[in-house]
Amino acid sequence: MLKCCGRGWGYNMFALLALAISIFAVESVAENSAFPAPMDSVWQRLAQPNGFQNADLDLMINYRTAGLKPLSSVDRLLRAPRSVDSLVPLVRRDLSDTVSGGMMRSDSLWKWLDVSLSMASEKETSLLDDLVAANRHLKSYLQPLTPKDIRFLQREVPPLQRQTPEDTVLNAIQSERLRLRQDAITDEVMKLCAKLDKEKLAESALDLDAALYSLLADVRSGGWKIAAKHLRALSKKGISIEIGTEGPDVHRLNRGIVFDPGGEDRYEFLDSTRPGSWLLVIDLGGNDEYHATDTAGGAAGFLSLQVIADLGGSDRYLGRDLAFGSAVMGYSRLYDASGDDLYDARCSSLGFAFQGIGILQDVSGNDVYSSSYMSQGASSTYGLGILLDQSGNDRYLSRPDFVDDLRYRDHFLNLSQGFSSGFSPKYPGGIGVLWDRTGEDLYSADIFGQGAGYWFSWGLLMDDAGNDKYMAHQYAQGAGVHFAVGTLWDRSGDDLRISKGVSQGCGHDGGFGMLVDESGNDHTVGVDMSMGAGSANGLGVYLDLAGDDIYDVQNPRMTLGHGDLRRDRGSMGFFLDLHGKDHYPLEFKNDSSWRVYDAKRRGYGYGLDAE
Repeated sequence: MLKCCGRGWGYNMFALLALAISIFAVESVAENSAFPAPMDSVWQRLAQPNGFQNADLDLMINYRTAGLKPLSSVDRLLRAPRSVDSLVPLVRRDLSDTVSGGMMRSDSLWKWLDVSLSMASEKETSLLDDLVAANRHLKSYLQPLTPKDIRFLQREVPPLQRQTPEDTVLNAIQSERLRLRQDAITDEVMKLCAKLDKEKLAESALDLDAALYSLLADVRSGGWKIAAKHLRALSKKGISIEIGTEGPDVHRLNRGIVFDPGGEDRYEFLDSTRPGSWLLVIDLGGNDEYHATDTAGGAAGFLSLQVIADLGGSDRYLGRDLAFGSAVMGYSRLYDASGDDLYDARCSSLGFAFQGIGILQDVSGNDVYSSSYMSQGASSTYGLGILLDQSGNDRYLSRPDFVDDLRYRDHFLNLSQGFSSGFSPKYPGGIGVLWDRTGEDLYSADIFGQGAGYWFSWGLLMDDAGNDKYMAHQYAQGAGVHFAVGTLWDRSGDDLRISKGVSQGCGHDGGFGMLVDESGNDHTVGVDMSMGAGSANGLGVYLDLAGDDIYDVQNPRMTLGHGDLRRDRGSMGFFLDLHGKDHYPLEFKNDSSWRVYDAKRRGYGYGLDAE
């Protein structure tokens, strides 16, 4: 996906704040009164020296192509980076909107894909009504596609969303042939996707969610036997129903409702997709195993709907590609309420979406998330992929399975942990979010990840509490690359962050990268193009609001507030540490500023330490 970096239009940036505001009004949303507005803080600090202006922090990207239409929130961030002050709190608010029991509501999420939902009816509906409506809206969503179209999508879409080891050992001619073929396939896929009405998909997803909430309400009010009684009545209406026992069961998942009251169960996904179907799984307890063996089988919402709610036990989710909260032109959500769980997959999994919404929500437990590529809160074109972990000491591991042969032979592509990418040069990306609310966590990736975006997309990683460790190599930790936005936002804890470069609040090639650390005594390690760096007309911001911090850098001239001077307009890189007694390389001191707005040697770079 990332091998083609061509840009078929001019890529100049110019400050045009008035026009940006008039076209894209920023919705002012505050999570609470204490939530910081970091870009406003940057501007307030920079407004005084050398006449730095408000408009200088806002970019107007001069892209000109008829077919490229980014999501409005991504477009807004690229044109007016200060809108991050309101958009991040809005993301947090929408992901915090829950029903009874703490399950995330999906109603408010569709607007992030620019989907306008019709007003919901105030009339109460039955469980049967909800399921019938879900099926009706899903059929309406797929109506524009012929059986031949669907077979084409089943065959060609999965390879676009995954890597194989063979992709990294091709010679130049083989690689170019593969790229040309993938470009042609991508064009056809996007033409078919344009026929689909996402509003119908959203309505179908909300109907199935309503059925889920209804069943869970039955369990809470009358126990599992009452819920099972209602389900047996549904089976007489033609709904496929499977009810397990309180002991160990084996469920082979196809379509309809699977309800299990407890026991250590095994769930097996089919080896093929089921377009036009819906699946609702509810497991009330037990240490269960979910198995998906095929690389593009029934473990994803592929032109379909899939909802799994596991309410207790330390579970194991074992899959390959497109598994567990993975949506491909569909809707998928996995909700796990408790337990020390293992989530293991390979590509495009664990909260991934392409042309739809994929959600993985884990409420509690010390969990392990292990995958290789495009996973853990990741997305592609017009997708919203979410991984929300609410508590526990968790490990987010991106395995080194696919060599980054474009740049290295000893580093690996991951594209994970709050990441999104489009298909350059024609198609923008989406939004990928990883949010960990509390716990001492480990994030490990290599190339692309941890709050990074590529090609008109937005990758966001938020960690609210805990002494965390972030390990990466390049294009990570708040990196916006090729007209994209990347954001890493850490609210508290004594954290360790390590990455070589194009990281830690770095914008490259028209991109906007930002790292915000609100509090904690942190240790940040980098080599070059990091800690507030702008490259090739990019904007990078590193903002630390409090704490006694340590900054280790190998190349001070390209870190701690650096902007290079390529192309006709310099890049902008800002480093601001606004409180605490900090430790820097010998060239820098506490309570001082450096490289103020230098557009002659290294671009527009500015660093500030304020005690």
